[in-house]
Amino acid sequence: MTKHTNDPREQQQKDAEQAQQEATKNQQRAEADEVLGRHKNDAQKDHKGADKGPRGQ
Repeated sequence: MTKHTNDPREQQQKDAEQAQQEATKNQQRAEADEVLGRHKNDAQKDHKGADKGPRGQ
């Protein structure tokens, strides 16, 4: 059986632990999204820009 107490210090500690775990989880997700976004468009480019041919014509 689990012990049920109404000690505010224990509740505050639980809340702080839970918030820390959630922050860590969110940070890991953000780092993973950043890595995915950084490498998403690294393929070879189809064109070199707005090159209209030889210069001076």
